[in-house]
Amino acid sequence: MYIHYFPMRRMVCTLWVPVQNAKSFVLTRPPAVLFACCLAAFGVVTLSLGLYVKHTSSLLKNPDEMDWNDIQSKFNKISLCIQPGMNPSANTSGMEYVSVPFELDAPIDKVWETYSLISGSLSSSDLGLNYYPSFNLSFSLSLMESQQKICLTLFHPKSVSLPHPIDNCNSLQYNLLPRSIGAFVIPPQEERSRGASLITCPEKSKISLKLKYNPKWTILLNEDDRSLVSLHMMVTSGFLFAMFSSILCFAAIQGGIKTKSLKNINSFGDENLKEPLDF
Repeated sequence: MYIHYFPMRRMVCTLWVPVQNAKSFVLTRPPAVLFACCLAAFGVVTLSLGLYVKHTSSLLKNPDEMDWNDIQSKFNKISLCIQPGMNPSANTSGMEYVSVPFELDAPIDKVWETYSLISGSLSSSDLGLNYYPSFNLSFSLSLMESQQKICLTLFHPKSVSLPHPIDNCNSLQYNLLPRSIGAFVIPPQEERSRGASLITCPEKSKISLKLKYNPKWTILLNEDDRSLVSLHMMVTSGFLFAMFSSILCFAAIQGGIKTKSLKNINSFGDENLKEPLDF
């Protein structure tokens, strides 16, 4: 007497084929597997960042808004060259200006013991204003009530928008008769190596500013911005997980098994559909 095992065998074969396909996909297509793993990892990262931005109580800086701490950071990377008797010409006619007070980090450069006003010009790229056509800005650094604080004044075209200052200062308030000196920006080392400038400066005439970071000048993300950033990251993570799921479905359906191998599996199952049962 024979008992037919056709339904059970067919079910086992049907359930086992996707596993074999996925195994074959992993073994025969490692670049695709690596790509799928990267998609899953990026999806987890963007999802985690989206949840963090939305629910964290920490203060988050708005990366799309330039503030005076960004200008402070750029100014601290600039090296100036001062020379007695040098008075660089500065065209400020038709320009707007903004004056912001900064504290100086110790040690204070000795130049402030002799002079109370440094003026010159710099490129817009020196301050990170790369979203405007290249132009030059005139600047002045005026010593305030002590050697621990200076007033930075920037002259800029009307078409250029600088961050709105929370605090203002008057460069002439403490310097009615300033002891002034001119200065120019020393080109970065990579520009000098390309021969972009042949300007040299004696080592004793080089100065570097050390402006202090001011937390209250940082522009933060508000609640609406946080929700929008979180939404964009959630959508991005959903798209990445959708691509990962598509690759996973492809691996389970086709994988790396050829048609001939599938026929061999099916024929093997058909030949063993019936088994004798002895009583």
